[in-house]
Amino acid sequence: MPGGRFTYHNNLPFDPLGLTFYNSLLIVSLTFMSSNNRIVSVVDDDIGTATFFHEALRQNIDGISVFSFIDPITAFEHFTENSENYTLVISDLRMPGLNGLELLKKVKTSNPKVRTILMSAYNFEEEELYQQYMKEGVINSTIEKPVTMNRLYQRVRDQLDVN
Repeated sequence: MPGGRFTYHNNLPFDPLGLTFYNSLLIVSLTFMSSNNRIVSVVDDDIGTATFFHEALRQNIDGISVFSFIDPITAFEHFTENSENYTLVISDLRMPGLNGLELLKKVKTSNPKVRTILMSAYNFEEEELYQQYMKEGVINSTIEKPVTMNRLYQRVRDQLDVN
């Protein structure tokens, strides 16, 4: 991959799968960093979904660094430490501690330029808060689970093209 380099994050030990679990945080321990360091994060309390989306995006979307989290609070902490490099946050709706709507509101309040995608297996389109956040631009796009990989890639590319 031209112009890229491999970097270790948080000095965590190398994992041949490229994933490290640390304090309910799933992060990339060995990541291809693009020259513009655009960060995309996936936040889902289901470790299988977080891992699968992480690998799918990492392997199929060029020019991004993917971080995945199973804890939304830890995800927001990472976001605040790296907000200038964030391009997109993809969050599940229902998670313990901080739901996806709350997380995306915090993200947009901290950096309005970051694009957001809310995903869920539940019908959330009737919720008043969801409708309000769509009108306010807190949520830029949605993905209904189960999602096909082609739909995921297209939604992510659409949001990356805006930036």
